[in-house]
Amino acid sequence: MKTIVIGAGLSGLMVAVERQRAGDDIVVLEARDRVGGRLWTLHDHFEGGMFGELGAETMYSGHNTVINLAKSLGLEFVSCGYFDPTAPPMLFDGVLLDEASRREITGWLLNAYDETPPAVAENLAAWTARLHAPQPVIDFLTSYTQYTPVASLRDCDAAEFAMQLRKEDADSYRIVGGNDLLAKRLAEQVTVQLNEVVTSIDWSGDQVQVHSSSGIHHADRVVVTVPGPLVSQLGFWPALSQEKVAALAELSYGTAAKVIVQYEKRDEISKVVGDGCFTNTVPPWIVDQSIHQVGDYVITSSLPGGDGEPAVIDAAYISKWDDTVTHLLGEEITHVKYASHSWTTDPFSQAIVRAPIGDQRERILPIIAAPLGNKVFFAGEHTDDRKGPGGLEGAARSAVRVLGELAGLD
Repeated sequence: MKTIVIGAGLSGLMVAVERQRAGDDIVVLEARDRVGGRLWTLHDHFEGGMFGELGAETMYSGHNTVINLAKSLGLEFVSCGYFDPTAPPMLFDGVLLDEASRREITGWLLNAYDETPPAVAENLAAWTARLHAPQPVIDFLTSYTQYTPVASLRDCDAAEFAMQLRKEDADSYRIVGGNDLLAKRLAEQVTVQLNEVVTSIDWSGDQVQVHSSSGIHHADRVVVTVPGPLVSQLGFWPALSQEKVAALAELSYGTAAKVIVQYEKRDEISKVVGDGCFTNTVPPWIVDQSIHQVGDYVITSSLPGGDGEPAVIDAAYISKWDDTVTHLLGEEITHVKYASHSWTTDPFSQAIVRAPIGDQRERILPIIAAPLGNKVFFAGEHTDDRKGPGGLEGAARSAVRVLGELAGLD
């Protein structure tokens, strides 16, 4: 059985490795010049041999599919903490709020959820507007929604956001040596052809024809794992059903740039940043990304997203980041190095994560994930129905689902 996997992100590589073990002749076609997709660790850029995650940054407690995958690949991962949902650190208007002020903000939200819960599909902008939310509450939500679901208030489902305030025993984990090891360890086991931009898929005959920048590839089955915004731009013959096209067009996505900034004074900055701090300036939130690394520097990161994503991330933008770290540290400091990448404008992603609103998860995700006959199958974080953004866990879960679909045909 010849199987072509389109996309060498986490879900594509998981499918490829398992189907090769099942006896398939596997080829993975990847448009980029590297594997991993939105799983991207930047090596050889920062001082002191440190690295930064320009893509997916964390695994979370309860994300057992991807955590078990990391274990199976022999990867070591470490705990990196998580925001305190009851009173997370907040730096608003240059002032670090005390615990009482922070609890007043989160308490207002929890009380509002209990007394006036959002309507179905009501977004955070509309819900807080009709409840006349105080400005500190708006500031907090504006920063938090750029953390998850990485969207503006108008694109964030108000009811679903409640679970962010009620997390218990939450933790996050990162891979020692870089999260990209998840993709690299998998890619070592299969044939991956890089710089292969797929343009169309003809599934009208006995075999599927995949047209790419290098020519035509033939297979018995094809698994499409590219991000959701790109699926609707692929040519299909026969064309996708109106129902699937409409579902792909309707699904909401988070958009953002990933920014990582390196500083000296590692211990001091790590102490004040802690498990993370929300702000109403640049960046919208900030975490220490280098807890699991050795070295004399600290690497901070954030996701300016939605309405807060800047058109250009330049020295002027990073200077504002320096100002925020200066406020947190209590003394002036300037960055050592920085790096950024816009996943919104990235031609091979066009979004950072799927962010369903209302009943999109139940109503349209099954349509998006449905295969075309027994020939074309769909994986990727945008096809998974887990609560919250898809992320690494959603990508891994989607691979498991497709592997089950394929196994049913053996």
